[in-house]
Amino acid sequence: MDERKVFSLLQVCSSIRKSIEAATHGRSFWIKAEIADLRAPGHVYLELVEHQAGVRVASLKGIIWSGSYRTIQEALGNELHNVLKDGSEILFRASARFHEVYGLSLIIEEIDLSYSLGELERRKAATIATLKAEGLYDLNRSVLEPMVIQRIALITSMGSAAYEDFMNHLAANEHGYRFHVRVFSAAVQGSAAVLELIAALQRIDPARFDAVVMIRGGGSKLDLEPFNDLELCRVVARMSIPVMTGIGHDVDVSVVDMIARSPQKTPTAIADHLIDKCLFFESGLNGFMVFIHTSMLELFSGQKEALGRYSEALQQVPVAVCRTHRGALHTLSSQFGRLVTEMLNGHTRRLDQHVGNLGSAPRQRLLQVEPAKLNELRNVLEQKASQHIQLLLSRLNGMNDAVRLLAPDKLLARGFSITRLNGKALVDPTQAQIGDRIETTFAHGSTLSTITTIERNG
Repeated sequence: MDERKVFSLLQVCSSIRKSIEAATHGRSFWIKAEIADLRAPGHVYLELVEHQAGVRVASLKGIIWSGSYRTIQEALGNELHNVLKDGSEILFRASARFHEVYGLSLIIEEIDLSYSLGELERRKAATIATLKAEGLYDLNRSVLEPMVIQRIALITSMGSAAYEDFMNHLAANEHGYRFHVRVFSAAVQGSAAVLELIAALQRIDPARFDAVVMIRGGGSKLDLEPFNDLELCRVVARMSIPVMTGIGHDVDVSVVDMIARSPQKTPTAIADHLIDKCLFFESGLNGFMVFIHTSMLELFSGQKEALGRYSEALQQVPVAVCRTHRGALHTLSSQFGRLVTEMLNGHTRRLDQHVGNLGSAPRQRLLQVEPAKLNELRNVLEQKASQHIQLLLSRLNGMNDAVRLLAPDKLLARGFSITRLNGKALVDPTQAQIGDRIETTFAHGSTLSTITTIERNG
């Protein structure tokens, strides 16, 4: 017969309970663990786990009785929902309790908020270090920001106060600028925020928008935790259009704020930034248009003055040229007359000399010795005299024709007229006054006129 000693399950559980009570003496101690599952129908029931290298190495139940929960709620304040959530690592004070039916549990009495905040800063620093190592930290900040941003992809919680403030501020701008906003709704806090924010960013077509705007209202420091997530920051950094943030914190800055092209404090600050960019562009454009207008007026004024000078010169040059040529023609005519007279006188003197020589030479000698030479000289003399006379006559006729063409009656015959005031030719209208009587001579008569209007060209 087998003499094995057999214990009931109750005996074993009671023994375990007594051993635990003897070991802990009912004392509480500080424990670090991750919340894997949380249920709060009245009391708060948690599944606490620990992972090493991605493998779960420990698991235990945790309980927060309703009385302790109220105490913890007062201690954590607005950070309660950020600390007590799935995936959060907490540092808590608890005592071990073993129940014969419900097994071993950790009765949580206190949670250290500073540890959770420290973990937040540690994860934030780790995210920043990873982004810098991957070359993503400055990637979106290097994206060029358009001079005017009007096509906006807005990521926020639809209907939130941040959404209303942003949209109302844009719509009510005093300059009347119009903005085209498409909302990509996503949770901005809580356990689902990271996945929804990433999904919203991935739905945006960069070719259809000028910028991405991510906004949310104010909140606690732990509310920023989704915006420190590494995967979310990677997606933001790789956006090919500028990302603007208005997370709503004056002091705390998230990693998304650090890597965004244009971080602002609040949603209304982003709206003001967008409106100011439009105003700056419009002011610059107006200034450029004023500069163009002024430059064109100056250019046209200079061209008008030059055109006036050219017009005046064109009116004066033909008259001056005609006067110059007429003076030159008169000079040539006088010189030609003197030249002809001198040449004729010279030939006359030579002829008289030859006549005298012929008269004084013995007639007999001339008739006997030099009749042939005399005839030859006579022929040459007659030929040369005839040629010179013809040449002089031809030149005289040409100059006579030129003088005749420039004669006043010929000019009048071609349509010109001469206007005289008090018997003198009138060449400048400023020499006359309204009421003066002037005489205008034409080819076939003249007229008398009274001046009623004086206009000067240019």
